Amino acid sequence: MDALEDYVWPRATSELILLPVTGLECVGDRLLAGEGPDVLVYSLDFGGHLQMIKRVQNLLGHYLIHGFRVRPEPNGDLDLEAMVAVFGSKGLRVVKISWGQGHFRELWRSGLWNMSDWIWDARWLEGNIALALGHNSVVLYDPVVGCILQEVPCTDRCTLSSACLIGDAWKELTIVAGAVSNQLLVWYPATALTDNKPVAPDRRISGHVGIIFSMSYLESKGLLATASEDRSVRIWKVGDLRVPGGRVQNIGHCFGHSARVWQVKLLENYLISAGEDCVCLVWSHEGEILQAFRGHQGRGIRAIAAHERQAWVITGGDDSGIRLWHLVGRGYRGLGVSALCFKSRSRPGTLKAVTLAGSWRLLAVTDTGALYLYDVEVKCWEQLLEDKHFQSYCLLEAAPGPEGFGLCAMANGEGCVKVVPINTPTAAVDETLFPGKVHSLSWALRGYEELLLLASGPGGVVACLEISAAPSGKAIFVKERCRYLLPPSKQRWHTCSAFLPPGDFLVCGDRRGSVLLFPSRPGRDGAYYQLFVRDGQLQPVLRQKSCRGMNWLAGLRIVPDGSMVILGFHANEFVVWNPRSHEKLHIVNCGGGHRSWAFSDTEAAMAFAYLKDGDVMLYRALGGCSRPHVILREGLHGREITCVKRVGTITLGPEYGVPSFMQPDDLEPGSEGPDLTDIVITCSEDTTVCVLALPTTTGSAHALTAVCNHISSVRAVAVWGIGTPGGPQDPQPGLTAHVVSAGGRAEMHCFSIMVTPDPGTPSRLACHVMHLSSHRLDEYWDRQRNRHRMVKIDPETRYMSLAVCELDQPSLGPLVAAACSDGAVRLFLLQDSGRILQLFAETFHHKRCVLKVHSFTHEAPNQRRRLLLCSAATDGSLAFWDLTTVLDHDSTVLEPPVDPGLPYRLGTPSLTLQAHSCGINSLHTLPTREGHHHLVASGSEDGSLHVFVLAVEMLELEEAVGEAGLVPQLRVLEEYSVPCAHAAHVTGLKILSPSIMVSASIDQRLTFWRLGHGEPTFMNSTVFHVPDVADMDCWPVSPEFGHRCALGGQGLEVYNWYD
Repeated sequence: MDALEDYVWPRATSELILLPVTGLECVGDRLLAGEGPDVLVYSLDFGGHLQMIKRVQNLLGHYLIHGFRVRPEPNGDLDLEAMVAVFGSKGLRVVKISWGQGHFRELWRSGLWNMSDWIWDARWLEGNIALALGHNSVVLYDPVVGCILQEVPCTDRCTLSSACLIGDAWKELTIVAGAVSNQLLVWYPATALTDNKPVAPDRRISGHVGIIFSMSYLESKGLLATASEDRSVRIWKVGDLRVPGGRVQNIGHCFGHSARVWQVKLLENYLISAGEDCVCLVWSHEGEILQAFRGHQGRGIRAIAAHERQAWVITGGDDSGIRLWHLVGRGYRGLGVSALCFKSRSRPGTLKAVTLAGSWRLLAVTDTGALYLYDVEVKCWEQLLEDKHFQSYCLLEAAPGPEGFGLCAMANGEGCVKVVPINTPTAAVDETLFPGKVHSLSWALRGYEELLLLASGPGGVVACLEISAAPSGKAIFVKERCRYLLPPSKQRWHTCSAFLPPGDFLVCGDRRGSVLLFPSRPGRDGAYYQLFVRDGQLQPVLRQKSCRGMNWLAGLRIVPDGSMVILGFHANEFVVWNPRSHEKLHIVNCGGGHRSWAFSDTEAAMAFAYLKDGDVMLYRALGGCSRPHVILREGLHGREITCVKRVGTITLGPEYGVPSFMQPDDLEPGSEGPDLTDIVITCSEDTTVCVLALPTTTGSAHALTAVCNHISSVRAVAVWGIGTPGGPQDPQPGLTAHVVSAGGRAEMHCFSIMVTPDPGTPSRLACHVMHLSSHRLDEYWDRQRNRHRMVKIDPETRYMSLAVCELDQPSLGPLVAAACSDGAVRLFLLQDSGRILQLFAETFHHKRCVLKVHSFTHEAPNQRRRLLLCSAATDGSLAFWDLTTVLDHDSTVLEPPVDPGLPYRLGTPSLTLQAHSCGINSLHTLPTREGHHHLVASGSEDGSLHVFVLAVEMLELEEAVGEAGLVPQLRVLEEYSVPCAHAAHVTGLKILSPSIMVSASIDQRLTFWRLGHGEPTFMNSTVFHVPDVADMDCWPVSPEFGHRCALGGQGLEVYNWYD
């Protein structure tokens, strides 16, 4: 009995799943969401606020939820109780739930019914359930008894890609089946003369040129909508489909998506579609696009639901995010682009510049020197003044503020600046500042009331003018305060300016891309920077990228709700992008950013004005840049997770608000599970690195921040220097660590994170990121001239794995070992707390792609601590390197570079071993209990495991100078293999103790193995739900909570088990 219990323990249980949202359904004021086999229940109030009230775990076993069907009640009241059929893949379960007064309770649950075919649709029929199956058959099922009452196939037994059941009784039941032949087959199961007698299709509907993924029927109007692989949505006039022999007419062929369309839903007044392009479109029944909802990342939107009474659309994406959007009439509509009809005989000349004074007043200047004002409410042009000195060349800028402070400034090519009160233009003041051309103008606020105007002239001189108004408001005063000198450059003038609170520093950006004490800067490399001032010096904090394709950033704005938006141009479109929600708030097809334009945003409206075809074009949107939608749950990554790494644990005090840092392996006995929050870093194919907070009890994940520095996929991450914000001398609540991330394009970044308490956030934690250094192997290529005439050697080198090697010499800093796809193992040296990252040494010993690197230390009594590195390649070989000997002074192992400027060459490894017959995807080591030897485990692409005991023996070696030294000799003592440990690649492996090992594979099994008694012995296995798992990390939390394990792939899942 004891032996049996040993084999059952440990048993892993899932506590958190972040997978693509594949099912959504509104039930009264509740929302049901399917995520893997779990059901999330949200409460929706009519103010648009949402709150998750329950997560029902593992409701559908090992199947993914694809849909919910609620049994109609005679009185239509679903606010207190509901009977729900949950289906997906080949599984079906019926549950009766009570959710009155915000409390969720499961009253009854049927058994899990496993079908022999895929379930495409389900429909309640008088207490029973009709199911449309994957090979064009219909089953009538009794959920109470749990048996099949009737099964009717179609004569056309083709494979289906979608299906829709129509009708409320078996006699009128109609199925519309989407066949792989791109046709719709309409047939009636009740016409079968006997059971299992095939029924011929009544109608065949053709039109799509791709597979039909979804369909929706609107009985009140006799409309059928279909979504297809051909990127289109079709609307069919079908009448009452319950009546055989009806006429079908295609009344709409809608093209608006740029990729495959996954979902479609018909409402009384709208048609909703969503697809692989991560866009949810709202159409009229005539095929006109009314709204476009963008915000999800990754491979698309998988599920949609609608609340017609409240005009809500809810979307669930592949990024695990759930969002609620307002339909037209409930949300804020963009008023579109309108021409302001400037051209007139009474207004001669050609427009030269335009600007906005608030959201309802617009200023324009012509080549005749005339300044005009346009009032959006009155809809008329008014000439304010005309000055011939501003004819050929004129700059125009309005003062900041909701109504522009009633001021604007003009500058000409003769060094003159004119400040104009908009309401009293006759009180304009002229100031001659330079003997030559004024290159740029900008307004800046110092504090809340002091208004300054900066003008750039010849030689990089910037004049700062103080603007004030008389008490009567009918006169203004202009006074030059001081002058600044910009650094030398080809185009030596400033492009933007601001004052740091409380106004002690002026910050500005110039044409060469430099920033002078500026907290954030835009540019034409598609990135914006965060910087801060320390001791009068400007230091960069973080470089972030904007949305894909938006390479020309034109500005940053803080909108009235306190969030930041990015202004930029994507091809011929002006885009307002929200980096927090990853959403394009506004898109204006203006023709590009080479023309004069202006932007203004207030709580009432957003306005964008630009010149085109000799006229002033104005785009306005009510509500400004504050989007009237609710993010139910933030998305994690838009693509597959490639790496998972636990950083440390923060424990919350009794008041549940002040965390303190605890080292991963030094948690004191008695630490309560509910107080602990694990900090985990995930990397993804979407080029981002995300810092997550995982509380041990809430079953939730909070994304603290995302780092978007990489230009290609991020495949590996390593952590070092874990500590507290105040350091050992003055520890403060929180956690600090240094992080190195690497991936495609041979790019590596080093940054530091600091997690501190913040009661204002849902996780009560905030994460601050500071970028320290970066490195690219082909940086020299960016500096080459005539690159178009040369062939770039191996431009696609990828870093596959990282390992941090902390040295005994603090002056050197740690080493970062990188496994590279070009067959090299490279060592990078981090100095000055990570601010200097340089390539130190490399070796091409493997001569093929290196998949993994892992570092470990060997400590023995009365001996020097030795640092060892293990590397694994695609041929199944392992190589061990003694880095301590390599780094010794006058070491012969480290060969000098062939040419100056190249890295050192790492010599022959201390030990090589052929562990597998193909690539090694997972690798881990652990010292034995005695500490003299090391357990080494590896997992391969063929599903095998290899475990051996490595001995490190110190031998005396007589050097040439006559002194005796110790050189380690590595030797394998015991060696074991498990040929068929998994049915697919082993991508995760961790030795928890000298007697327990856990492995994870693409076969979606988490398996525990017993070590220490010869060959590893199988203990037990748990099926997880993350497809294509790429990495795994395990760690002890506390004696009460046991261990946690995070699995990353096409989603994230966290397991725990008890010791």
